[in-house]
Amino acid sequence: MKWVLRGIIVVNTSIAMIIAITVKSVYGLYLICSDLVFILLFPHLVLVVHFPKYANKYGMVIGFSIAFLLRALSGEPVLNYDAVLKFPYYQEGSDGAPGFQRFPFRVFLMLVHLGLVIAVTLLTDLLNKEGYLTGKFDILEVYKKKPSKDLVIENVCPNGNEVSPVAEKKKEEEVPSESNGAAVSAI
Repeated sequence: MKWVLRGIIVVNTSIAMIIAITVKSVYGLYLICSDLVFILLFPHLVLVVHFPKYANKYGMVIGFSIAFLLRALSGEPVLNYDAVLKFPYYQEGSDGAPGFQRFPFRVFLMLVHLGLVIAVTLLTDLLNKEGYLTGKFDILEVYKKKPSKDLVIENVCPNGNEVSPVAEKKKEEEVPSESNGAAVSAI
């Protein structure tokens, strides 16, 4: 697993470097970044913060993967590649330039991502309740039983006594002596 993560880091860094070298303006990089944040991260934030019971690892992975694939197939004029997935009202480019999506495809892809996360989460919850997604089939360990994290406080002093000397002193202070009791009753 460690080598897979290292490989992904190298691939991701290479892609980021190529994009940074080929894009002609910082504004174009900003557009790409904000586009990816809106489509890929915003649905996760909304679900995790406001509706956590409708989001689990399975939903997040499937939703992110499909939304990323659909966004990559939608084309990007800043990176100068044409759309494979052409939404309604698509305008073809002229003179070899990439076309332009007139349909609000970013909002549509964000809603598709949100719907996929919710649907896959509910489906995996149902499969778990029916007994199909347990044990070895739960590869992301979403439904693995976790140990209890109850707080246990023991009243043991470092020197091995049952009650610490500070606690004994407090008990002695709480018990009123006879002279103090008589003074209190006289008042």
